[in-house]
Amino acid sequence: MNIRFLGDLRDGVGESPFWNPKDGRVWSVDITGRALIARDLASGKTADFATDDLPTALALDLDGGAIVSFAQGVARWHDGKTGPLIQAESDPMMRLNEGACDPSGRMWVASMENNLTDNLQPREQARACGRLFRIDAHGAVPLSDPEFGIPNTMVWSPDRDRFYLGDSLRNTIWVWDYDDATGEISNRRIHVSGGPGVPDGSCMDAAGFLWTARFGAGRVIRYDPRGKPDREIMLPAQNPTATTFGGSDLSTLIVTSARFGMENPADADGAMMAVQTDVIGQPENRFVP
Repeated sequence: MNIRFLGDLRDGVGESPFWNPKDGRVWSVDITGRALIARDLASGKTADFATDDLPTALALDLDGGAIVSFAQGVARWHDGKTGPLIQAESDPMMRLNEGACDPSGRMWVASMENNLTDNLQPREQARACGRLFRIDAHGAVPLSDPEFGIPNTMVWSPDRDRFYLGDSLRNTIWVWDYDDATGEISNRRIHVSGGPGVPDGSCMDAAGFLWTARFGAGRVIRYDPRGKPDREIMLPAQNPTATTFGGSDLSTLIVTSARFGMENPADADGAMMAVQTDVIGQPENRFVP
């Protein structure tokens, strides 16, 4: 299988790829690199935009800007300028880790106990106490109890009736019933448990199959709507972090990866990779103010 690198830049912790057909670029964040990054899907030409805080996820809007989940809160971003911060957690030992917009354009984020020191060294977590939030006009609305270790995988089904969220520490992805009109979730159950590596970021294809980056296992696994493995794509990067679909027909699988914490990273570690598939993906949901 032909795997193409998008440019020469390597991320510390690449995350949250978002295909923008308007400019032909894949936007993403580099958490430890403190940057938003835009890579041209055709040429790999890369532009990066520095941020003061650690950016952990993003979703583009319809006006050329984005909403960004930073470690300490959520803010609008446009042309390198960051707007006012909406805080989800008040405890300084907590940070946001995952974020995405639901089908109606509402931003959701999930928190965790910070596993990084101020000088970006790995820090051991003492507790699993992260929460899921939905951002609305009143701020951050909690949707869960404090329970998540490292929340990842935040996607919605094509028919807008299911929501998926994972926890890398528990090696589990759950699915809930989702009400798009209210943004409420219910009837939580296990979708995927165990497997090679741990689940990191995921995306959904048009048929309702989940494509999950398996951190530590150098692969992406496609799971059917019942949570059963359907296929695997082996990658040259050991720690893939997130997935999305891009290209004119949404058939190109795009995968971010990480090299942070690796003693001897290979050239592929930290790269953004593009893989041609025979399926049609689901586009990422844009932020709607």
